[in-house]
Amino acid sequence: MNGKAAVVLLSAVLFACAPAGTPAPPPPPPAPAPAPVAEDPMSQHHIVTIRAVSCRALLGLAEDDRASASMFYIGYTAERRRQAKIDVAEVSGLEAAALGYCVVYPNWPAATAFNKAFIDNGR
Repeated sequence: MNGKAAVVLLSAVLFACAPAGTPAPPPPPPAPAPAPVAEDPMSQHHIVTIRAVSCRALLGLAEDDRASASMFYIGYTAERRRQAKIDVAEVSGLEAAALGYCVVYPNWPAATAFNKAFIDNGR
């Protein structure tokens, strides 16, 4: 038994004298929080009364937004007039006529200007 005790004691002494291992590296710093993402204005609820939008408001839109709104009003007016078809070649003329009315009558509802453009262009 003395031999076993000596081996165990010698192992313990050698283990105690052994240099300590390198310490574990510190954990990486936490990742920075992502910057707040600006909300897409189109994802916010913004109720618009279609027949109440004034020509002034339509003309005040950025060019791309005005073009999109014009396309909407052309489709809206065609549906209200129960037109199942529209000649795509006439779209730019309808838009120009409606926007022309809006310039002359900025207090008109945009829907009225587009309807007048349809009437005057024989549609």
